[in-house]
Amino acid sequence: MNWPGWLPGLVFMLGVFPAANVGSDATRFVPPDAPSMARLRAGEWILNKNVEDAHGAAASIMLFFHAPVERIWGIIISCDYAMSWVDGLEYCEVLQDRGDYAVTRQVVDKGWLTPRIDYTFETFRVPFQTMDFNLTSGNLKTLQGSWEFNSLPDGVLLRHTLTLQPNFPVPRWLVRRTLTHDMPDMMLCLRGLSEGSGSELASAADRRKCPGPVKEDYH
Repeated sequence: MNWPGWLPGLVFMLGVFPAANVGSDATRFVPPDAPSMARLRAGEWILNKNVEDAHGAAASIMLFFHAPVERIWGIIISCDYAMSWVDGLEYCEVLQDRGDYAVTRQVVDKGWLTPRIDYTFETFRVPFQTMDFNLTSGNLKTLQGSWEFNSLPDGVLLRHTLTLQPNFPVPRWLVRRTLTHDMPDMMLCLRGLSEGSGSELASAADRRKCPGPVKEDYH
C-alpha cells in the first residue's frame, strides 16, 4: 500500500485510489517524455490529481525503481510487507490466489479520525505487467485502481492509479493531504522495501517514509 490516515494505506496496498469517478487518467498510460524520465530516474515522482470533491478523489503517481519487476510485484501482493507500507493496516489476508486472480481482505484503523474500515477487493493480474483491482464488499462506496509496470533495461517505471469514495463524509483537507503527502510517502516506502532507490543510502531514506514497522528480513 497514502483523506484520513487509513486512506493512503488503502490506496497503496491495493493498488487503488478511491474517488468519486476514475476518469480518463485511469486508462493505460503513455511513458513520459525524456526530461520527465530523467527526473524519475533521479528519484523524483510525478503525481497527477484527477478528481477532488467533497466525497472522494482520484489520482495517479509514477516512480522509477532500480529493481527487478519480480521483486516489486512480490512486495505489492504480500500481506507481510503491507504491514510496513499501508498506514493503519491491522489485518490483511489473501482469501484466494490463483495467480491471475486474487481476493484480499484488509482492515484499517487510524483511531478517532475515521471509522474502522473493513473491506474485500479482487485483483486481476497479468504477471509483471498489470494489476487491476476493485471493491467487492465492505464499508466503502468505491474502491478501484491499478498498478502498471513498464520494464526497462535499467529498472521499472511503476504507475499506480486509485479512485476512492468512502460511504461517509471526508473533509477536503484530508483528501488534499493524502494526494500531496501520504501517497508519495507510501510509494517511496515501497521503493525502499524493494531496494529500488538506486543506492543503499537512498533505499534507507525511502524506508524511513514507511508508516509501519520495517522488518530486518525484508531486505
